[in-house]
Amino acid sequence: MELNENNTLGEWVSTFAGVSQVFIRNNLDFCCGGSKSLKDACESSGINIEELMKDLKEAAAGKTAPKWNLLGIDQVVDDILEIFHKKHRDDLQMLIPLAKKVETVHASSADCPKGLADFLETLQFELESHMQKEEQILFPMIKSGRGMMAEGPIQVMMHEHISHIENLAKLKELAKNYILPNGACGSWTALYKGVENLEKEIKEHIATENNILFPKVLNG
Repeated sequence: MELNENNTLGEWVSTFAGVSQVFIRNNLDFCCGGSKSLKDACESSGINIEELMKDLKEAAAGKTAPKWNLLGIDQVVDDILEIFHKKHRDDLQMLIPLAKKVETVHASSADCPKGLADFLETLQFELESHMQKEEQILFPMIKSGRGMMAEGPIQVMMHEHISHIENLAKLKELAKNYILPNGACGSWTALYKGVENLEKEIKEHIATENNILFPKVLNG
């Protein structure tokens, strides 16, 4: 399938596996901004669209659609629960004490990511609240065949996704854009690597719901 500058970021992400990393490198919001055309996104961000198209075509070459685009609604829901919900919980349980350790041990360093542990706890609280709404209300509604009645809950989830993306920007800022100081210890290195991976996976989670699951549900 051929896509061009007039296709939306969401269409690119849901059609070719791999292009999401190109958007991440260029700070293009394919999660909550997935309805924006590639052309408009580049213009508003000051990105050279010809160079970006080259990168996208290289990333898409020989790649198939993300697996969730090929699955039924129930399987997409099950995968979201197992791949994203469970992993976010596990990752945050590991990252919060690790961040507290780094902040304590390296408190005197100018590069210390002060406030990161507290913000990870805030993210954990908000993400847990969001995931429970999906698990207890939205997903049972979808799996019971009442997807066409789920527009209201879906709009609530999409609004909360915007807040999550804003939180991820703050998270990256507190983690110094994941740039480690010279001689960083193993804990510091593991912390930044883990937080960076968490950011990428939450974005993939949101994009999967906004660009694949929710359209499948609302379009019947």
